[in-house]
Amino acid sequence: MNSVDSFLNPVIIWLPQVFFGVVIILAVFFYYLTVRRPENPRPRFKKLAFWTIGFKFFYAAIMTAGQYFIWSEDQFSKLFLNQPLKIPTGTSLLEHIPLFSGSKLGYFLFYSWGHFWLNAIWSLVIALAFWFFLKALEKKESRFFYPGETELGFVLTLAVGWPNFVVFLPLAFIAMVLVSIFRMVFLKESYTTLGWPFILAAIAAFIFGQAILGSLDWELLKISLSVLPAFT
Repeated sequence: MNSVDSFLNPVIIWLPQVFFGVVIILAVFFYYLTVRRPENPRPRFKKLAFWTIGFKFFYAAIMTAGQYFIWSEDQFSKLFLNQPLKIPTGTSLLEHIPLFSGSKLGYFLFYSWGHFWLNAIWSLVIALAFWFFLKALEKKESRFFYPGETELGFVLTLAVGWPNFVVFLPLAFIAMVLVSIFRMVFLKESYTTLGWPFILAAIAAFIFGQAILGSLDWELLKISLSVLPAFT
């Protein structure tokens, strides 16, 4: 079975890395402006988050269309474009979704869901959960937050995406400790907000995330999460 990754233009393959790299750079720039000239930074970060979410789902749509085109060009893989998804009764939530179980494109849609759309959805869900956590923490311990840092954390979580968030979160705690030590020793400051630790962790996760995950026993969790939405 041909994979869209092997045939689409390298520009399309590398487009997410370029886009999310630019998002991180813009997030750092917006945060720098906020620190230098305190003002309401939330509209900037909200707009950046909106474009990032839009890109994730737009890219999933592009990859889905590309996969359809590739399969339609090959006599063997064309068979999968006319193959309903066969689901044993009582084993999957998808049996109740006609788009998968009743359509002749069922197998193709299921394949596209697992390979392209699930990543975008997980990234958004995790980013929202992290944002709610940060808002609750900000309400309880506001001294750890500079204006806009909850939105900064949301945008950076979207940019590093899933599964790199698994690397981003512990790195953020490590960076928090290191930055706190630096500020206490060299700047004689008692408190450290979360902005720069988030930025350092996001850059490291973006560059080294896949390599770090590759060195861990990551496949089991990855498979579990890809199956979770489908099976009861």
